[in-house]
Amino acid sequence: MRSKGQMQTIEALISVAIISFIIFLLYFMTPVSQEVSQINRKIDAYNALKVLDQSRNLRQYALQANATKIEELLLPFLKSNYKVVLYNQTGNITEIPTIESKNIASVSYIIAGDLANYKPIEIRVYLW
Repeated sequence: MRSKGQMQTIEALISVAIISFIIFLLYFMTPVSQEVSQINRKIDAYNALKVLDQSRNLRQYALQANATKIEELLLPFLKSNYKVVLYNQTGNITEIPTIESKNIASVSYIIAGDLANYKPIEIRVYLW
């Protein structure tokens, strides 16, 4: 009878140890992955483009194919390196950057043109 009680005590201690180890892993080992930082950068870039579009500056410079001015407007919003490339229906309007980094994200924002002029342009921001 004594050995049965000892076995149950040992089993209880082992199960408490396993549960404690799992709780330790879940609580203290929260991974900070690159995907989370990329998602945050993409959200920041999209929100910046949206603010610029609401101020009508983005549309004006996109229709003029002035990617450099759009990059200047994005400067206060974005903390990482970035490059803006403009695309129309047939291909890119501005030069596609050569980026050496392997941690690249991109955000696309499409405008339709002006009220009287349907001219869709994709504004793509590359972030690294």
